[in-house]
Amino acid sequence: MRWASACLFLCFCICADHPANAGAWVYPEGRGQLILTTLLAGARKAYGPDGRIVATPPYQKLEARAYVEHGLTDWLTFVGEGSAMRFSGAAAWSYDPLEALIAEAKAGLPLWLPPATATRYQGLGLGAAGLRLRLLDEGAYVVSAEASVRTASQAARRFLDMRQPPQADARLLMGRKFELFGLAGFLDTQLGFRSGGQNGNEFRLDLTAGLRPFERLLIMGQSFSAIAPRGARTGAITEQKFQLSAVFEATPSISVQIGRVAALGGVNAPAEQGIISAIWWRY
Repeated sequence: MRWASACLFLCFCICADHPANAGAWVYPEGRGQLILTTLLAGARKAYGPDGRIVATPPYQKLEARAYVEHGLTDWLTFVGEGSAMRFSGAAAWSYDPLEALIAEAKAGLPLWLPPATATRYQGLGLGAAGLRLRLLDEGAYVVSAEASVRTASQAARRFLDMRQPPQADARLLMGRKFELFGLAGFLDTQLGFRSGGQNGNEFRLDLTAGLRPFERLLIMGQSFSAIAPRGARTGAITEQKFQLSAVFEATPSISVQIGRVAALGGVNAPAEQGIISAIWWRY
């Protein structure tokens, strides 16, 4: 029913979270990078409670995000991010219109339904700050731990994975460099826990594989998974996104990125697709 689809729509538009660009490696003291990212995404369908595709009210969003990593020492890196967004969702009822009409008829009232309202937001989005601590750096392997605090305005929280600020995010990061047929590459794994999401506490698994077919070109495949086992609105929430992108090193300090992101599966989650672009500045 349309009202049920609307509930799914509200649920997944707040749980869809743009992935971060952090990795397990830390920066030397005084060095770091700034990544300016733009994401244009939307969805017309979602993965329902049984994981099958269902129709939902469509939405589109445009998000601009700044992400910074800065080495405080050779073993401790500051991480921070801020964003602004514009969200536009189709008009939908947030209740069952049939039940409302039946209740009016039983009460002897005129049968009338207020028009469905569209969902709109434009303004600041997420703000976050944290620290990444190197635990192990042995040859090609590195292990680190990261903790951050996230917050947002009351109006923005409806469109973010955040019920009440501040929100805590803690994760263990593991990275490894390798060579494949003479090509340099790396693997990055992040196991995380995030508190206070719109659908309860979440467990997160982020995986990244990068390979350089040419010295100045990096190809990255990334998987971002989120599980909220006790979703408050529609039961458990499971979301899995995949991102494929290319990062071209224009100068020794500037790189440009272009890629595509898509939700490949999930439960009570949007079948979102989008295009991502970014500028990386290393200093």
